[in-house]
Amino acid sequence: MTERALPQVGIGVRPRHVVDGTPRPVAVPRPGTAARPAVARKEAILTTPARAGMLFGASAAIYAVTLAGISGLQAQSEADVAAARAPYVSVVAEARAANDALETRLAGADAQLRALVADYGMVGEDVTAYQTRLDSLAVLVAEVQGSASALPARIKLPSVSMAGAIAGRNSGASSGSGRTSAPRTTTRTKASGR
Repeated sequence: MTERALPQVGIGVRPRHVVDGTPRPVAVPRPGTAARPAVARKEAILTTPARAGMLFGASAAIYAVTLAGISGLQAQSEADVAAARAPYVSVVAEARAANDALETRLAGADAQLRALVADYGMVGEDVTAYQTRLDSLAVLVAEVQGSASALPARIKLPSVSMAGAIAGRNSGASSGSGRTSAPRTTTRTKASGR
């Protein structure tokens, strides 16, 4: 919509034109010429859609500047947080390396433990075999102890007495001649018939 300015109609009063705060007389048209109306035009240079576009553009610009400022603040904040966390990141990396080394040592200890369990199982089987042998040996020892307990505490051996020519020779041999000879025996067997 456009605004129309209506001509000013003067009723016996000359309109005064104000310039720089001082009123000045307005020129009056001559009687034979067509009078131009003295119109104070205050028409809007911008239409409503143009104003709406300017407001939309201005608000978009303000939003963009605000968003850029917030992005800058976030970037600065993230940089500050990253700088503050930098020592902790190195500590975490060292802890991770220590954990990896500990895991490796635990894996080695687990392998050694499994080997020890296998050895223990083999020793257990050997102990069972030795226990079986010891049980049989204990039975044998019990039998020997039973037999030994049946024997008298002292055994009296029969005495041997020598008589006759053997006794005389032995007595001469013991007197110091140093020579010993086999005893002379005379035996008769039934097998020869004598």
